[in-house]
Amino acid sequence: MLRANLQAQILVGLSCCALACIDDVAQMDTGQSSNTQSTAPDDDTTGDGDGDVCNTAETTTVAACPEIIGEGFCSEGGIHVEQDSEVTWTNNPPHSGDHYPTWEKWGEHDTPVPRGNWVHNMEHGGLILLYNCPEGCDAELETLRMVLDMRPDSRILMTEDPLLDAPRFAVTSWNWVHEFDTPDLDELVCFVDQHYNHAPENVP
Repeated sequence: MLRANLQAQILVGLSCCALACIDDVAQMDTGQSSNTQSTAPDDDTTGDGDGDVCNTAETTTVAACPEIIGEGFCSEGGIHVEQDSEVTWTNNPPHSGDHYPTWEKWGEHDTPVPRGNWVHNMEHGGLILLYNCPEGCDAELETLRMVLDMRPDSRILMTEDPLLDAPRFAVTSWNWVHEFDTPDLDELVCFVDQHYNHAPENVP
């Protein structure tokens, strides 16, 4: 009788051990422990109700620029729509979003480039220098041109934008915007160095 009881206790112990091992293996396979909670974010920072967390485009650390220039935004996507069709963006000026299938050449333009085109330029990693000066701003435009001259190897497009509201100037990259009334050359160069080529595509 003693031997039978001892054997029964041993069998029970082995069974419990086996069950515990099976549970451990299952947890290893799923990558979770028994007390792991859902890793879904508590806050829906994109505002669409699906729990997504907004991530702005990365930036480059620049020793000469201790602070990040500009304001970061959640991406609005990058769907191609029909050329010259009407597009609505949530921000003025746009920093991402729907755009036309074609993009424009880099450098300064004499006539306004449609937003649907230069948003595509941003998707390629470039930056856009914008201005809207109905009463003229020749001196300020010379500062913008200096940025083009100082960063000839960076993809930068400069254009008038009649849809730009106050302030009169802005520089944009994918998911980043810096607006200003008076161009500051150092700030603009820092913006270029920090935000250049941080976009979904890297296209010349």
